[in-house]
Amino acid sequence: MQRTVNTLSLSLLKKSVSFLFFLAPLFLFAKTSTSTIVIPLEVVKSLPTIYFSDSPSSGEFSAAYKDSLYEVLKEDIEESYHFDLTLGKIDMEPLVTGPLKTASKELVAFTADFVLLPKMEGKNCTLKIYEPRFHQTSTVASTPLTGNFEEDRQKIHTLFDQLHLKVFHQEGIASSKILFCKKTEEIEGEWISDIYEVQQDGTHLKKITSSQNYLITPLMIPKTRKQNSYDYLFVSYEKGQPKIYKANSSSSASIPLLPLRGNQLLPALSAVADKIAFICDASGRTDLFLQQFHPQKGAIGKPIQLFSKGNSTQASPSFSPCGSKLAFVSDKDGCPKIYVLEIIDAIRSQKTPLVRLLTVNHKESTCPSWSPDGKKIAFSAMSEGYRQIWVMDLDKKIEMPITSGPIDKENPSWAPDSIHLVYNTTGKESQIYTIDIVKQKPVKIPTGDGISHFPSWEQR
Repeated sequence: MQRTVNTLSLSLLKKSVSFLFFLAPLFLFAKTSTSTIVIPLEVVKSLPTIYFSDSPSSGEFSAAYKDSLYEVLKEDIEESYHFDLTLGKIDMEPLVTGPLKTASKELVAFTADFVLLPKMEGKNCTLKIYEPRFHQTSTVASTPLTGNFEEDRQKIHTLFDQLHLKVFHQEGIASSKILFCKKTEEIEGEWISDIYEVQQDGTHLKKITSSQNYLITPLMIPKTRKQNSYDYLFVSYEKGQPKIYKANSSSSASIPLLPLRGNQLLPALSAVADKIAFICDASGRTDLFLQQFHPQKGAIGKPIQLFSKGNSTQASPSFSPCGSKLAFVSDKDGCPKIYVLEIIDAIRSQKTPLVRLLTVNHKESTCPSWSPDGKKIAFSAMSEGYRQIWVMDLDKKIEMPITSGPIDKENPSWAPDSIHLVYNTTGKESQIYTIDIVKQKPVKIPTGDGISHFPSWEQR
């Protein structure tokens, strides 16, 4: 159980012994390494250039405060890996509104694809963008500032996301959230695990449940976020057996999602939140199920058993972006490996569809996560004696580990940009990290004391 369902602990074994014994062969593995050809993933061929204009105006705030907020904006631009950033030395706004000949000292700005014109006016920060090719200036957005850096930092993140939306027609991830679970204390021999949220930059850690129960695998339901509240799914052991629940982050109330008997684990949502895949042993085996779903109405109709195989265990489903395929883990051929099935074929063939083996080069592989752009699948597999996060390029059929070091990692979850991921370590430490597939430098998210695991990145 210690691998794909992420060390649900001895106390969890007490909660649903029979079901976890079914899963145990899938998640307890020896540290054996397989040799694999490693080829770097191709991420971006060409980036649009953006010139950051240096406006001296700081409004009602100090110049130092303005500079600190602009540094946040610059970091968002750089860490998005979607722009080639050039830092300017003068204020370009007066120049872009006048004849080009007045810009002779700063011609590099006019060779850029975009000139970014941030400006502090009064208590507001306004973001404009100039396009030299068309000699056009437009306003991206304006936001009121409070003078509290942590609050204003999030406002700048939102400004960047709106800039990203204007340029690429897709919202950025700077203001996105990450959900995870933290096992914190033992009460009368039982561990307590609650759900937390944190901004992707590691700030604004917030506990959103106080259940006195064991909660795992939270998933934010796409398109339900309204300012600071949103709907989410999770698994709870409140009734003894693990069941899937639905809740809102601003309320302590939750409702069971499915009337299906048996243990329910590892829910996965499709990109448009019209389907849920999950694992259940209602038939006596740990099988893969599909449930039609509506974000407001909940479950629609009865669940469908998608894949079942005698003497085997299924786990960790993940939808393709279009929702027509599922990647999942099965030990049907001995060791746990990742397979892909076509959902319509699975429905037609009644539980025994043809499935395609994805992780051919790995003896053991778990925790698949399909990227929002549909081009990559992240997963956990052995590399140099430890379980690392790998990324497979589905078009080029190449793969590589993007983490390293003497500690196991699991549960990768993609950000909406398909460049960043979040995962957790396990073993001698259980903490949350983010990483990008460009520089591949992990960043630890401070979550405080306790065992932090099952992270999921907000999808938009």
